[in-house]
Amino acid sequence: MMSTTKRSARKCSTSIASKIRKKLDSSDVHSDSKTKKIPKGNEKQSIKLSNDPNTSQVKQIKETTIYSATKAFDYTFYNRPCEELARALLGKKLVRLSDKGERLCGTIVETEAYLGHPDKGAHSYKGKTNKNEAMFLEPGTAYVYHIHSYCCMNISSKGDGAAVLLRALEPVENIPSMIKLRQKRTPGKTFKSHELCNGPSKLCLSLDVTKDQINKEDMTKSTKIWMENGDEIKPDRIVHCKRINISYAEEWVDKPLRYYIQGNKCVSKLDKEAEKAM
Repeated sequence: MMSTTKRSARKCSTSIASKIRKKLDSSDVHSDSKTKKIPKGNEKQSIKLSNDPNTSQVKQIKETTIYSATKAFDYTFYNRPCEELARALLGKKLVRLSDKGERLCGTIVETEAYLGHPDKGAHSYKGKTNKNEAMFLEPGTAYVYHIHSYCCMNISSKGDGAAVLLRALEPVENIPSMIKLRQKRTPGKTFKSHELCNGPSKLCLSLDVTKDQINKEDMTKSTKIWMENGDEIKPDRIVHCKRINISYAEEWVDKPLRYYIQGNKCVSKLDKEAEKAM
């Protein structure tokens, strides 16, 4: 059953979302130079930069990307059981719009499901707190937390306190910018592409995902971060195995709630036994 917090948030956002959709569906984009009609289904390609030299390029890139964000997955995609969402996210693209208007994008290749109570591995096991509140918000809400001065990112699913941890990405767009972001922590270090996002804190560094900017973002309509379609991953390519670094979770330690794409170089840690059992 959906929590009171999630029901209230859902009700409040419905009218706002409806107004936004109506505005976007009008398919007219105005600039200082001209009005451009956007054919439905071609929103990303149809916006032209203004001829006005005083208009900020970055601002227009962000406006363009808003239309890209309308193609992101809606509430119904995220409103599913946590384990199901963890598998469904594999192969999808996570897009982060930087402060410079640059798309930082990677394909999700590894996830972990955290089921709320009674999952002793979940931050929400003992109930809602100020720190884990995002896990109890609408499905599709980003939950970002700090661990040892680094960040990790989750996405809430159906069920109180349930969320999917994003463990690894395969870098897709603007890899040089990701390298620069990683080098802020380790100046001068060189990175191979598959080393950039092969861990939950590494992917947050590479995509500039911080708690201050991303925690509690509604990914169904955010212009900072969202999901886009990618490759379809067949079930027989998905490895099911136990989660990593949750020794405190008692009988939940060995639950097969980690999922990754078999054969992908960007996975943080392989489970050879689980792969042999497939």
